[in-house]
Amino acid sequence: MRRNVFALFTLACIVICVPSFAANPAELAQAGPYEVGFTSFMLSDSSRPGDGAAYGERPIPVYVWYPVDPGNIDSSTPQAVYPLDPLYATFLTATSENWEAYGIDRAYQEPDPSAEGPFPLLMFSPGWGAAAWMHTSVGTRLASHGFVVAVVYHFGDQFWGWEPPYDHLALASWNRPRDISFALTDLLNRNETPGDPFHGLVMPDAVAAAGWSLGGYASMVLAAGDDSVCDKFFEMGMIPPDGLCGPSPPDPRIKAIVPLDGSNQLLYFTELARVRIPAMGMGQEWGALALDPDWASWQARQHAAFSGHPRYRADVFNTNHQSFSDLCEGVQVLGDVGIFTPDDVAFYLAVLCDGYTPSGEVHTLVGQYMAAFLNKTLLRNNRYQRLLTPGYALTRQPLIEFFNNEKRSPQSIDEDWPDDFIYFMHQPGSDTAHAAKNSSGVLGVSRALEPQN
Repeated sequence: MRRNVFALFTLACIVICVPSFAANPAELAQAGPYEVGFTSFMLSDSSRPGDGAAYGERPIPVYVWYPVDPGNIDSSTPQAVYPLDPLYATFLTATSENWEAYGIDRAYQEPDPSAEGPFPLLMFSPGWGAAAWMHTSVGTRLASHGFVVAVVYHFGDQFWGWEPPYDHLALASWNRPRDISFALTDLLNRNETPGDPFHGLVMPDAVAAAGWSLGGYASMVLAAGDDSVCDKFFEMGMIPPDGLCGPSPPDPRIKAIVPLDGSNQLLYFTELARVRIPAMGMGQEWGALALDPDWASWQARQHAAFSGHPRYRADVFNTNHQSFSDLCEGVQVLGDVGIFTPDDVAFYLAVLCDGYTPSGEVHTLVGQYMAAFLNKTLLRNNRYQRLLTPGYALTRQPLIEFFNNEKRSPQSIDEDWPDDFIYFMHQPGSDTAHAAKNSSGVLGVSRALEPQN
């Protein structure tokens, strides 16, 4: 009997106690085992105003990518159709094929979701003035690896010239986390509604938030709150409209965050230190940000402040702010569908994209690291833990500098933007702490780049 009990315990422990079997992180650098479905819909929040004409209440367009069983797809399954303006010119669309021409994974229009669910859910907020379709690469790649990805377009961002004028940045900051929480509530309600296409699709206790630029700020607010949306704007001389100077609360349903070049400058260090859930920031490297010395520690600052576990910082070599969106692909798609002229496309590519690490390579890295991090934090799955280490970046990822910690802990810091000496300029582990990686894929040490201290 004792032997049988021991055998049962051993079997249970194999299933429950032993970490997931290690897998090759390179699997995450390409499309995963699922096909990808896409749908979009409009929500309306009666607690906030719209434009007073077409929308009496605040509209919240939502784009959703989700896993699909390969057997559900055949030659008759229509390709995804992405609304380019879901608010005022709904006839403007681009197809999955338009995006595939520039390396974005394929998606299909509203096939049945995979029967293997439920799946973790990622809520994503774009940057200020950015459209939801500017993060198609994240939506398609993560959905192919078993995640549901919901990207919200924020009314008031005026991506198109015919939309109402830009909201003040403080109002955009106020609305962003509220839009994400509102859309999350709707998706979780649908998840519980029998007969809904999303019934049983998501794991309600495995929800993360991510975002680019101001959307990255929103993800941090959803984790930690913002004591006053106005305070930082007053400091910058950007006087906000009346009625916006209250707090934004955190959303306890969010279990992890992934800011992409996130606007942490809009939060105090003490507010960032309240991010006590797992967090991984991805963004520009120190060397690129050092072109403006006041901003060199932009990504390191939030990493130093975050107090959850794990907390990671992944800097991507030779990137700019736009690298963490699909803007470079998007301007070409807009040219292909006749919205931009060839001169427009050439101008935007020259100004925003040329000379940097190709955006397709950046998208691959972002998808790879996000998938590994979300597996670890939402699914408690350590299959790709090797990727989430400085050692892997040192030997396998020439475009990534990876950090587990900074030189000082957040508990020992009492400045809002601490001096650079508390951060690692470059990846710890050897001489690379003093020098950037080069673009050839070989770790290089340039004494000219050493800090002069």
